[in-house]
Amino acid sequence: MNPLRRLEGVIKVLLIVMLVVSICLITAWLLSERNSNRDADNPEPVTGTGQNSASANTQLAGKKDLLPDKCTLNQDLSSLAFVGEDGEKIALSQYKGKTVVLNFWASWCPHCNRELEQAHAIQELLEGYPDVEFLLVNKLDNNKETKAQALDYLKKNQIPFESVFDQDLVVYNLLGLKVIPTTLVLDESGRLKAWYAGKDMDMERFRAMLDYAVYGAAAGTLNFIEKELTDPEGGVRTNYTSEKDSDLKYTDVLSESQGLVMEYAVRTMNKGLFEKSYGYVIENMKKDPLVSWLVSEKGPARVNSAVDDLRIFRAVYGADGLWGGYTGFLKNYEEVLYRYNVNNQNLVNHYDFKYKKKSGSLKLCFADFEALEKLKAVNPRWDTVYKNSLAVVNNGFLGDGFPMYHSEYDYSRKAYKSDEINMAEGMVTLLHLSKIGQVKPQTIQWLKKAVDGEGIFAGYNADGTVAKGYGFESTAIYAIVYMIADTVEDADLANKALARMETMRIFDSDDRLNGAFGSPDGTGIYSFDQCMALLAYGMSDKKVLANP
Repeated sequence: MNPLRRLEGVIKVLLIVMLVVSICLITAWLLSERNSNRDADNPEPVTGTGQNSASANTQLAGKKDLLPDKCTLNQDLSSLAFVGEDGEKIALSQYKGKTVVLNFWASWCPHCNRELEQAHAIQELLEGYPDVEFLLVNKLDNNKETKAQALDYLKKNQIPFESVFDQDLVVYNLLGLKVIPTTLVLDESGRLKAWYAGKDMDMERFRAMLDYAVYGAAAGTLNFIEKELTDPEGGVRTNYTSEKDSDLKYTDVLSESQGLVMEYAVRTMNKGLFEKSYGYVIENMKKDPLVSWLVSEKGPARVNSAVDDLRIFRAVYGADGLWGGYTGFLKNYEEVLYRYNVNNQNLVNHYDFKYKKKSGSLKLCFADFEALEKLKAVNPRWDTVYKNSLAVVNNGFLGDGFPMYHSEYDYSRKAYKSDEINMAEGMVTLLHLSKIGQVKPQTIQWLKKAVDGEGIFAGYNADGTVAKGYGFESTAIYAIVYMIADTVEDADLANKALARMETMRIFDSDDRLNGAFGSPDGTGIYSFDQCMALLAYGMSDKKVLANP
């Protein structure tokens, strides 16, 4: 063959190859541009559980080490009794109706001595509260400490508080105290509401603990949410500060947060709070027939999140029962929810209004059975959706070895996605089941064992092992566990979950972050954690659980 013709053939082949490669590269670039623009302008919904909270909500073992281990928060301690200076019995029951502070101490303890240097400042602080009794509980072992030594120390240092004695450490051992000083704050019914163990409890923390017991657990957190997280229009911002590891900007507002605040407002009959959150939803998030899952600086995303819409519907349904005036919204919303979030009588995750497309799958935590029951009351056609959703959830049970549920079901593949289990989402699934009496006993036992042991981590594999990168705990998980336990009336699990949750709370009356959950430097403070904790408080503050 002529060498020139052979060279010409080679050049043609190279040109064809280059053309094909160029076309592939251009096509890939166009697709990536389309996807990136879609992600930027119309991202698909994520739950607040997608917020990266590892920076703030780390393993709690170090924080819990010094706390008593034979009692827990919300436990009724009114039956305890001590010995007075003259040997008389001092029963805590005689202080019912008052907030009671128990400060366990001994005269030989240097950290106790440093705390008692603030005695007059504490006395002055207490004058600003109604009906607070401060009792110094002496750790009387008649070895290192005698009654005479304790009384001599108090007199010499002019300590102005009543002193009682824990003879032979009966109460100390009963409650599982580990160190002195330890301070316990009981509310007016005798329930343990706040505690601190070890050195360096400053006045700001003590005041925050008092506020917690006197004004209720929710007061500080609600104040933080309203003053520090909520924008002037009533939208609850996603993050307190800009977080480099977060998928969302701190100025973004989620329908998730709005719905949770609305639910809390209904639960606590706070009409003003409800109307503010509801007003933001109507004015800023409802540009399409359903509520946008996200409002960013670019405006509302044109995708909804079914779990948030169901929560909002449920909250408005409750508000209509309390105050009236929302019948029109409920009728309209039932119609659009069915039109856009139901496909072949199956509930789906979301609807994309820009691309006019329904999701083809269902996250199991989106099946809010309580809301679906209320939709059934408005229109019976939701009965089949309810039954189908329940079947999807029940069939997603992983098994007795790890009694949780798959995260998502793909309708077209008729299969569950075999990804890691996000435990905040998993707990929401359990909460929804608990509301209809369907949570399994073995699941409750797993929760109890985990809360008593290492804790519940943020993510697990389907075999029950902790997923890589998810070996941390979060406020929201324990808040939801509290609500599950409250619903199934397991006081022991509820109170222990609450105790773990409170370990992440900031107690500092002089700080704007007081009542928030996260790091004292302001990082790791996310709306999902704050709102779930607030919702748990809505149960805790209104209902006295039995003593475990």
